Amino acid sequence: MSAQFLLLAAFSNSRGGGNPAAVVFTDMNLPNDTFMDVAQNFNQPVTAFVSDLPLPANKPRTVAFGIRWCSTSREYIALCGHGTMAAAKAVFARDDVPGDTEVVEFHTQSRGIVSARKRQRGFIEIELPAATISEVSPDEFVRISAVVNRTCGRNLDIKHIARESGFSTNIITSECSNGQERFISRMIAPGLVPGDEDAVCGSAHCLMVPYWCKQFGLAIGQEMRARQVSARGGELKLVWRPDMSTVKLAGEVVILGKGEVRLT
Repeated sequence: MSAQFLLLAAFSNSRGGGNPAAVVFTDMNLPNDTFMDVAQNFNQPVTAFVSDLPLPANKPRTVAFGIRWCSTSREYIALCGHGTMAAAKAVFARDDVPGDTEVVEFHTQSRGIVSARKRQRGFIEIELPAATISEVSPDEFVRISAVVNRTCGRNLDIKHIARESGFSTNIITSECSNGQERFISRMIAPGLVPGDEDAVCGSAHCLMVPYWCKQFGLAIGQEMRARQVSARGGELKLVWRPDMSTVKLAGEVVILGKGEVRLT
């Protein structure tokens, strides 16, 4: 038994940029070990498994598919931003999806329906829940600042430290002065992604966007640009919707290759 797959990179139009992902179109009722084995063999930051056949969709210019995401560490991911972007690009590229399709609805296992839509100039946009973060205590600020300064080898001008829950991933962000992006960032996740750094992380921007919108005094619905400055790098267009408690993320996705993978 085999399945069609694509390799893609989200949030970039360059083969050497963005966050890579594998997308596999397959029967969603396969044993869990099959999904885990395939994801481990692809060794991408995430592998998105998408149903090989469309699901019913009742909206115009809309298609629907099932989806689940797996990491190389043989774990399911509840929701993955760049994996969803890659999956949307793969769906729009299918021969059996009409060219005038504008929206793909992904039916997830635990997060309901996540939609991706086409935007102008080949961009794809998704909308994810905005994260709620809280400022750390003064003692934590001192302790974490010392760790960051020691790691960077110099004393930084650290203005704000906040967290959602725990410290499994670590995001460093700064205002950008190049006149193109509003802010830049890096996201370190030891043991969670290959190389311990996520090239371009959609969910990380769901934490940063509300903060930066407040810092810049942006109006509700006003778009801003950001760049993740990992080795591969990636660019995002972002909109905070506090009235909906969501963040819209848009970017380009490039197809790197396609083929067939053995499942059994």
